[in-house]
Amino acid sequence: MLVKTKNFSDAMLRRFQGYQRLSFEILEETASNLTEGVTERQVARELVKRYREQGVESFFHLPVVLFGKRTALPGEWSIGKFFPRDNGLRRDDGVILDAAPLFQGYLVDTSYSFCFGSSAAHRSMMQHLSTYREHVCEAVNRGDSFRQIALDVNASLSRAGYEPVHGKHPGAVLGHRAVKTPRVPGAMRLQGFDAISLSWFRLTDGLASMRLANRSPLWNTSKSSDHKPHDGLWLVEPHAGAEEGGAKWEEILVIERGQARWLDDTPPHVRQWQQIKSRQAYQPQSGAQSA
Repeated sequence: MLVKTKNFSDAMLRRFQGYQRLSFEILEETASNLTEGVTERQVARELVKRYREQGVESFFHLPVVLFGKRTALPGEWSIGKFFPRDNGLRRDDGVILDAAPLFQGYLVDTSYSFCFGSSAAHRSMMQHLSTYREHVCEAVNRGDSFRQIALDVNASLSRAGYEPVHGKHPGAVLGHRAVKTPRVPGAMRLQGFDAISLSWFRLTDGLASMRLANRSPLWNTSKSSDHKPHDGLWLVEPHAGAEEGGAKWEEILVIERGQARWLDDTPPHVRQWQQIKSRQAYQPQSGAQSA
């Protein structure tokens, strides 16, 4: 399977950036139209519709919609619990919208968090999450291993009083590869999931776990991540949880010749952090992003 993981041309990086911006635009536009009582299931269906209208045929994972305490992935958390429920949105709930569409074979994965109302706890959590954007870049540029970076983020979240609940994501990932898959007419999909990318992730991670390869597409605290950061595009997604709820962000980190930079300077969460720092509201803005 000709899945491209690195050495992307400038033109391809611009495509990734444009599609990431479009995905954030869809998430934030949807967030701006939420109303009290709407269910996770209704919002997830709306997201699928919006992505389909933009030409998305399949997803690395289907859109995830979490309200209230479910944003913290409480208790024992299985993959099935990520699927939307019929619980309605309530005033002052935290909200997480997350989608991993493939646009013309370009896999992007984006997360948008906000509070539907007002919550000092959510504001503080969002502000704390801002620290990891700079930290992750600096750690990669120092040459820290992927495993050490993930351990450090987990320890920092714990010291701040939060649970590092990205450890409950599939693969327990702090991050994972962003890839370009081949466009195959009539490509198989598995219940809405893109079969090519999903099979490639499973195969390459399995080989790395058995030490038959040293290029796992997952970035976590396991031994298969105990190496210097690999070049390519990485989707970083620190996720904090507490009793009252959780929050996260996710965007593409570019690593070239061992040096890291963020693909885009202005994703929605960066604007939100600036608003929080200025003691402003950090609500979703319709039309705030553009491809």
